[in-house]
Amino acid sequence: MSLTAAEARRIALSFEGAAERRSQGGPVIEIEGAFFVRIGTREPDTLMLKTKTLDERDAMTAAEPALFYITDQFKAYKGLLARLEALDAKTLRALLQQRLAALSKKKKVSCK
Repeated sequence: MSLTAAEARRIALSFEGAAERRSQGGPVIEIEGAFFVRIGTREPDTLMLKTKTLDERDAMTAAEPALFYITDQFKAYKGLLARLEALDAKTLRALLQQRLAALSKKKKVSCK
């Protein structure tokens, strides 16, 4: 089942510490000031997600091209776009849990 931008926003904001600001015409959700997810970009009905590496991004886009893709501006960026029409709530929550884990790990490392 596909998601709407409003549903994706509600899911992202349900994570503890999530806060919203506007950027490039759409909401950006942050956790403790760090990028979590952008809902709606220059590409309508999409999410922008960060990945740990370019290899991870490339593997995700190759494995599920109906869901994940990049545009030219993302070629050198550790991130990708996800089509809301191909995304369900369970998958979005899993992707956001991965991002939250990466943020938590980064915060722990930077505190040492």
